[in-house]
Amino acid sequence: MRRKMRKEDIGAIGIGTLIVFIALILVAAIAAAVIIGTAEDLEERGQEAAGDAKNVVKQTPRILRAEGEVATSGNIDNVDIYLDYIGSEGVDMRNVVLHVIATPNGGTAARADLTQNLNPTTTATATTFGTTEIVDPLNHWDPAGTPPRYILGETTQLRVRISLSSAATVLPPDSSLRIEITTTDSGGRTIDEWETPSAYPSGGWVLLED
Repeated sequence: MRRKMRKEDIGAIGIGTLIVFIALILVAAIAAAVIIGTAEDLEERGQEAAGDAKNVVKQTPRILRAEGEVATSGNIDNVDIYLDYIGSEGVDMRNVVLHVIATPNGGTAARADLTQNLNPTTTATATTFGTTEIVDPLNHWDPAGTPPRYILGETTQLRVRISLSSAATVLPPDSSLRIEITTTDSGGRTIDEWETPSAYPSGGWVLLED
């Protein structure tokens, strides 16, 4: 004998179906949120990777480390930064500008914009930086050559000297230094910052802390 469904039974089935339908909607919404979040994360990572690739394409030097020379005054008055390069082409140091911001402990930030000294290339002045090759097996850096070459290549490591007299300042302990390197022909840019140690020896060179 077939049993007739009561209105109460039909209503219960309808409510159950509605609950299942709402649950499916919630699951779909959660899944969509996860997919959107993953897509945004992948997009952000892709943009970061593209930015890194652009830096290489734009031929930007890389700063390996920075050292400061302690003068008889007990302050740092010269800074050496060590550069190398990653990429298929080199960087002509004549197209490089160093934007130096030196902030003495308890003092006011001082700024200088420096270009490569071409005569002599190793000497730093108030308006130029000096450069010496440290590693250069392929002879990219040869200012005395014919024609002269001022290239930071992918196998080259250069030491760049900065005289803080260019910024009319010195750096006592617990000071800060910021250097931005720009290449005028490609628009590449490298930025690094350091703190000087809390105490200096009586002379010589100290490693700056990044």
